[in-house]
Amino acid sequence: MKKILTTMFVAVIALTASAQVYVGAGMKAWRDADANKTTLGLSPEVGYHLSDKVALGVALDYQYVYNAGSKTNSFAVAPYMRYTFAKLGNINLFADATAGVASSKTKGRDSETCWQAGIRPGVSVGLTDKLSFIAHAGFLGYRDADENGYFGDNGFGADISSSDLMFGLYYNF
Repeated sequence: MKKILTTMFVAVIALTASAQVYVGAGMKAWRDADANKTTLGLSPEVGYHLSDKVALGVALDYQYVYNAGSKTNSFAVAPYMRYTFAKLGNINLFADATAGVASSKTKGRDSETCWQAGIRPGVSVGLTDKLSFIAHAGFLGYRDADENGYFGDNGFGADISSSDLMFGLYYNF
């Protein structure tokens, strides 16, 4: 694990020498009072613009879920290729082709592993030359999990829901 984190840190430092790098973080918080369920998530990411339309990046996700007394911690890695298909002034519409793997551990149970591959749509709003507001919503693709997957139910399909909404800020070097 130390080698992976060190490699990622060195890669971020090396890439920040270029003006094509962005770093940022997304977060999500959801409370379902009827079900006594709270979800909190943090998703830092780093990316590199290959062109005006294509970027490569990786997101590291951490999520904590409290569900009626049960506590679950999850960690996921999701590399992606971003394609910007529309530019409307300082607003960009994009789709991330992503693949991810996650591990979840619920207190008192065995850990679970799951993965997904598919498309995540999003929008980017340039607030300044260096700062952008980002929002992701939905997923179209395939998911597979041991039991109760971090990414959602097993199978192929589209998932567009408010519980999948994530906001973030990116800093462009």
